[in-house]
Amino acid sequence: MAKSGNNPKYSVVVPAFCEADSICELVDRVAAVFTQMGQGKSFDILIVDDGSTDDTPDIVEGLCHERTYVRLIRLRRNCGKSLALMAGFEHSKGDALITIDADLQDHPEDIPKLLAKLDEGYGVVSGWRQGRKDTLTRRIGSYVYNTVVSWVGDLRLHDHNCGLKAYSRRAASAICIYGQYHRYSPLLSHIAGFKVTEVPVENSPRKFGSSKYKTFRYQGLFDLLSISFTHKFGANPLHFFGGIGLILIVPSFLMLSYWLVRYTLFALGDGGEFTVFSSLQLSVVFMVMMLGILTFLLGFVCDFILHHMIRSNIKEIISLQIDKVIDSGGTEKNPENSAGNQK
Repeated sequence: MAKSGNNPKYSVVVPAFCEADSICELVDRVAAVFTQMGQGKSFDILIVDDGSTDDTPDIVEGLCHERTYVRLIRLRRNCGKSLALMAGFEHSKGDALITIDADLQDHPEDIPKLLAKLDEGYGVVSGWRQGRKDTLTRRIGSYVYNTVVSWVGDLRLHDHNCGLKAYSRRAASAICIYGQYHRYSPLLSHIAGFKVTEVPVENSPRKFGSSKYKTFRYQGLFDLLSISFTHKFGANPLHFFGGIGLILIVPSFLMLSYWLVRYTLFALGDGGEFTVFSSLQLSVVFMVMMLGILTFLLGFVCDFILHHMIRSNIKEIISLQIDKVIDSGGTEKNPENSAGNQK
């Protein structure tokens, strides 16, 4: 196998946790795919060991010594797939990034199809697993998950969570995945303004070991709600907190005003009978009003923090949103470099 260059065109990011039995076969098959594509000198494989407790890191270290296109990032502990992917994105060198799980359920032989679609101008191309070799309960859970995400995120994909994906460099740099957000990388890219699509890919039963994930993971619902909230109110949190604050403040203020007017009229002898509020009623009304005021102030604090964060990073934010920059004479410039030159 020929050596890959210092700046490969393609980087394959492989998050791995206790996959000693499958990692060598995966590396061989990925290398064979790029050789068949005529890109034997234009790729590298970046394996992110996510705190494995088996021989995975030792095997990958051996591969690094044998094959110059294999690289290793070793995390001190098991941090989860999202952080492993971010570590891979951060240290990758390719213009196009491919992610694939180390369990061999997804086929490296489908990588050319993803790259061909990526060349059509898409930011992210996700695999759509055909004939999934999983249990019935896992397939049902996946169907429900994909339906809900497609509806809530307004991104119609059949398979949001396939481990086999291709990213442009700009799309991979624009998203931040942590916790368990790796399931939502197509949605996050879509929110960031990149074109997202999917292509059918093959799927095989797990060859070694067992899945590291539970069949039903309710935490994914919380993640989806968080992403939806951040997308809608991330740039104007006062719109959300202020609305809730007003819902709490206005009724309690009207009630207290009504009580004060009635009491004043009664004290002046013009208000007829007056029913005195109980201490409990007054306490509840005051508590609701104070809760509304605190919620409103929370929105102000969030806006204040966001304002200073945006001011300090505005050039970087703009550079991520610009699709292209064309100077006079029709010369196209890299948006990131253009923003960097302004500093």
